Amino acid sequence: MKKAFWVLLFGVIGVMSSAQEITKEREAEALSYLEKGNSKSDNGDWKGAIEDYDKAVKFNPKNPEGYYKRALMAHNLKDYWVAINDYSNAISLNNAYADAFFGRGLCYFEVGKKDHCCIDLSKASGLGNTEAANTLANLCN
Repeated sequence: MKKAFWVLLFGVIGVMSSAQEITKEREAEALSYLEKGNSKSDNGDWKGAIEDYDKAVKFNPKNPEGYYKRALMAHNLKDYWVAINDYSNAISLNNAYADAFFGRGLCYFEVGKKDHCCIDLSKASGLGNTEAANTLANLCN
């Protein structure tokens, strides 16, 4: 009985170690795709960047940066509702993500949701985004 317990215990530990390695590999893949997306974004290839950010999010759906970066690209392409969704995903993973609140606020303004815009700009400003504070003063007063 004791022998079976130890065999089971070591089996569980082995599976847990493998799961952690897979997580590290997936995290590394996600970071690689974030870097590729950043490079494409820097070169103005926003659609190509979105493809890489899609992959980053698939490999690590708990990293708010993937959603944020993808939102920026959708925002640049004037796909405001898609951007709002991704900014919201980033915020749900990090509720102190000032830049995501700022971006979402700008998108809300573009789709005619001024109340939502002002709430997000206020939140971004309160989290230290000075650009949000200036935009808040211009759009919401």
